[in-house]
Amino acid sequence: MSDPRPRDPRFTVRRRPSRKSLRDTLTAYLFVSPSALIIGVFGLFPLFFTVYVSLFRWRLVRGRFSGLDNFSSLFGTNPVFLLAVVASIAGIVLAAILLRNRPEGRGPWRILAGCALLACSLVGLAVSLPYLASQGDKAAFDSLRVTIWYCICTVPIQLVGGLIVAVLLTQRIRGKQAFRVIYLMPYIAPTVATAAIFELLFSLRPDSFANQVMKLMGSAPLQWLQEPKGIIPLLFGTRMRAMGVVPAYWAEWAQGPSLALTAIVFYSLWVFIGYYALIYINGLGQIPRQLYEAAEVDGASRARTFFSITLPLLSPTTYFLSLLGVIGTFKAFTHLYVLRSPAAAGTVDPLSVSIFFTAFRMGNMGYASAVSLLLFVIVVGLAIVQQRTAEKQVAYGD
Repeated sequence: MSDPRPRDPRFTVRRRPSRKSLRDTLTAYLFVSPSALIIGVFGLFPLFFTVYVSLFRWRLVRGRFSGLDNFSSLFGTNPVFLLAVVASIAGIVLAAILLRNRPEGRGPWRILAGCALLACSLVGLAVSLPYLASQGDKAAFDSLRVTIWYCICTVPIQLVGGLIVAVLLTQRIRGKQAFRVIYLMPYIAPTVATAAIFELLFSLRPDSFANQVMKLMGSAPLQWLQEPKGIIPLLFGTRMRAMGVVPAYWAEWAQGPSLALTAIVFYSLWVFIGYYALIYINGLGQIPRQLYEAAEVDGASRARTFFSITLPLLSPTTYFLSLLGVIGTFKAFTHLYVLRSPAAAGTVDPLSVSIFFTAFRMGNMGYASAVSLLLFVIVVGLAIVQQRTAEKQVAYGD
């Protein structure tokens, strides 16, 4: 029988690792080393080198050390507004954490504190962000607005559209395999080729496909990819004007994305809905059929079954696609670069395209690196917030 008495760790003999365990450890590190080397060379080194370049006046060659001058050009010389924006965003995240718990785990004081903190943080962000944009680089903040509009207009529609197509393609219909290939074709085709075709479809010529559709609807031809006006003024025929820093900033937001950016959004939906549908089809295939059979025996309707079984069990897939979509829209470059037009006056240039022009056309590598770090911080922050807010809402089946 073994001695049930606990042993004193002071008198426990520590055994040396055997040669076999050392050999196994070295073998494990040997197998990991190629991946670690690739990540270090192509992932970590460019990140640290970007930080290094952002501290210099770097044109074609490295210039003098400038410290935080590039960041001062981006955010302005007064750090109060930047700190106010950061504090407001942190307050919004903290308020979301306070309000995220289940009803049985939060008291009235927690709800009131979360709501008050959320309201104050939103007001602080609404006031401090316009002043930060006015004293910093307006072009960079305009590109950030384009990026956010592009993300808002594409990711939710791609999720809903991909789910609808996936549900339809899982029904008992003839030729559904062919339909899956057809929906996936825009995604697997070369981006430059599909963007060039889409540019012809949305040409400003009166005989283009998009303008012919508008003619059938009784509307005049539109400029599409060369129209810098927002879709809200174009739809309602009004243009919002406001005096002052704060109202003028949010009046620009209220105009919505430009018509040129809206046309590019149509392209993104055409390309990525098929990919989203393919991933959703794989997620639907992992749901046990016994659950649907039990729901049918209980007399549940199709709508009830969809919202009570399908959607909750698809939450891991939805979370993965939403995270992938948000990161992808903030990093998108190729099709935006191909479809952009100088006539759109920068209303289709997100941060990725703006960084490219700053680095390779203006030759200002140092400032482009500073804007790249801003984009990196935003993407990482959004990924962390998505993970923290969605981790308790994702239902992983056993």
